[in-house]
Amino acid sequence: MSMGERFRDQRGFTLTELMVTIAVLGLVMAGVIGIQQQGQQAYVMGSNRVETQQNARVALELMVRELRSAQSVTALGSATDITFVDGGGQTIRYQTSGSTLNRTVGGTTTALIGGVQSLTMTYFSDYNVQTDTYTQTTNPATVTVVSVALTTQTEESAASGSMAAQYARMESVVGLRNLAL
Repeated sequence: MSMGERFRDQRGFTLTELMVTIAVLGLVMAGVIGIQQQGQQAYVMGSNRVETQQNARVALELMVRELRSAQSVTALGSATDITFVDGGGQTIRYQTSGSTLNRTVGGTTTALIGGVQSLTMTYFSDYNVQTDTYTQTTNPATVTVVSVALTTQTEESAASGSMAAQYARMESVVGLRNLAL
């Protein structure tokens, strides 16, 4: 058969050949879409993990730095509420409201971070050298050490147990250095 005869042959594809081709392309596309979805889920999980850890770290570092320079603790509202006077003489209050950690300075309240699942502050005084322990207190005048435990989650709602639902827990123990005792 010559070249000219081959090009004139206009038979095309059979219906069976087209269906097999479409089925193979469908399987390839399903695989590509599955890989793309897994990549997107991994990105969302990583992004949410970074968000929760960064929120917890920023809030905890600020609280620790300010508590460390406190001149006096003026009120212990609860395990999620403390008011103190910092080294510059400003009254600072940390408290949670729902899932938001608020910081109040000079009467102005600012939302520090959202996504707070829990905040627990434990207040201590009276170090016992023999047992190497502090005594827990509820009296603001005797507080010398504050233990802060902060657990954050993603600020955007995510189904519990899903890869997008990430949590971070950070803890710190702060000795108040500048107390005017």
